Amino acid sequence: MPIGYVTQSWVNNDASKPLNAVRLTHIEDGVKASADGVDAVSATIAGRLSDATLKSTFVSLTAAAKNPDLLIAGSITRDSNQAVTSAAVVWPDGTPGTFTALVLSTAFPGAVDSYKITYGSPVTKTFTQPTVTRNTAGAVTNVPQIVVS
Repeated sequence: MPIGYVTQSWVNNDASKPLNAVRLTHIEDGVKASADGVDAVSATIAGRLSDATLKSTFVSLTAAAKNPDLLIAGSITRDSNQAVTSAAVVWPDGTPGTFTALVLSTAFPGAVDSYKITYGSPVTKTFTQPTVTRNTAGAVTNVPQIVVS
């Protein structure tokens, strides 16, 4: 919404452009319109930037850490069983990090049972998935809560 403020030119010691109440009021009106505009924008976006709105709109970091395949971007290091042992990650907000496998399954070669993912460079958070439990077919039957440190 344009304010429609028109600037006034000023020249020192020019009687045709005096410093008077009319010209000063014009400036005050322009400042007031600008402040009102900022207040209106602040009121409009205030509800959109609440924690509740952001959490409902974007995936939380912990939720993203539960599915590292969605975060891995770039070079991947694998062991002889093709299990991912380390990889670069990019979080949904663009922050870099690193995936590192902590426990590789011995019963099901190629599977990762525990891992950690870092957030930031330098690291500001680490998300660690404690070791999962698998059934005799190799399907995960228990997933402990991710630990954030």
